[in-house]
Amino acid sequence: MIGSLPLSMNRFTKATLLLFFFSLCGVAFLITARLRDHVVAPAPHELFAVVNDQLAAFRADDFTSAYRQASTGVQHKFTLPQFEAMVRRNYAEMANAQRVEFGSVRTEGSTALVQVFFFAGDGSARVFLYSLIAEDGGWKVGGVEEISRFRPNQQVTGTYVSRDIAFNGRL
Repeated sequence: MIGSLPLSMNRFTKATLLLFFFSLCGVAFLITARLRDHVVAPAPHELFAVVNDQLAAFRADDFTSAYRQASTGVQHKFTLPQFEAMVRRNYAEMANAQRVEFGSVRTEGSTALVQVFFFAGDGSARVFLYSLIAEDGGWKVGGVEEISRFRPNQQVTGTYVSRDIAFNGRL
């Protein structure tokens, strides 16, 4: 006994205090995780710049720089030589496109989707969906998927962006 206070606690008091501290730790963990996951939605031009930087690296055959633009998940899946081989095999036309235009953008938390139109010299077009991920204070390319192809002189309709100006309708 210290002074006039008893030193012993009954089981109920101990269990209540233990439950209170575990609950407090759990709430703190959830709040911290939620704050860490909160990402401010980027302006579309920020996402376009990431895609443009990677495309510029492809055009310059600078696969080291292009690889740095890839997300951690992509870098874990592919080594640099594997990444280069995959890009040369599956996406060579991107580097040779005569014109590139950006379409719709959708962001949700730490992920974004950007529609990108690649136009060849013969007038054909390929449309890709870029998946971007917020990592290390910036945006990285997490994946690229072709969503459609258009023959030469076939009209491409939809929403697209050219030189930071949004257009609706036909190209």
